[in-house]
Amino acid sequence: MTMRDVCENTDLLAYVRTITEHDGNNVTDGKPLEVTGFKYYNFAMFYFGFCALISHILLAGITAVVVHKCVSLKMVHTAAHAFYCTVAFVFFLGEALLVRHSGILQLWLGIFKLDLLHSALGLLAFGIGVVGVGIKTLQKRERKREDPSATVKHFRSNHGFFGIVGCVLLLCCVLSGLPLYLYTIKSLQLVHRFCALSSFATLMISQIFSYNTGFARRQWKAYQVGIFKFFTFIALITTMNYEFRRFVREIVSLIIVQIWH
Repeated sequence: MTMRDVCENTDLLAYVRTITEHDGNNVTDGKPLEVTGFKYYNFAMFYFGFCALISHILLAGITAVVVHKCVSLKMVHTAAHAFYCTVAFVFFLGEALLVRHSGILQLWLGIFKLDLLHSALGLLAFGIGVVGVGIKTLQKRERKREDPSATVKHFRSNHGFFGIVGCVLLLCCVLSGLPLYLYTIKSLQLVHRFCALSSFATLMISQIFSYNTGFARRQWKAYQVGIFKFFTFIALITTMNYEFRRFVREIVSLIIVQIWH
């Protein structure tokens, strides 16, 4: 197996599976490589499957609680912003990352339809998220128009800064992802995946900072805010875990290939 094989493998678990099919005469720490690879493959299947399950539960749970609160507030003022941004950047964007590597969905839908589902979730995340950001921007401008002396800051708080940076990265993710239906360009794939990971990370960080805003403090108690922060952070880690590992592995492999050749 060459470094090129490792670099071009798009599925970490599939790569681990190939280790079990490798020459059984190879040994690792005195044990056949076939046995070692099989044990690692079973652990990887359990570990990443468990992380995905936790992610689905947390993404849906966080979204459901925020949506319920916003609907109970009749979607007025900040509630509308929180509703659209949470649905877009927490649920749809998180699920877009998760479903792309779902073995069950791939068997059920096939790789092309799975790609379409991945793209649809990403586009929904961007479109609905832009609506949520736009609502808050218009509200800020309206407040400034009504009271010119009012101090209105937008995109200057940690929540706003990470939010707008995440939106820009998500736009780059969408723009770099759509051409991949027509052209298979390795560098473009890496750019797309980098933008996907970084946009989700920054937008989830923005979500965590949103729990420090006046809206969150008025609607939930301090300990509830702490729980929100904790579960949002866990969702960030478990959702990015598999794709981040794959991405880093490919980057390292590419660097090694360039050095060796």
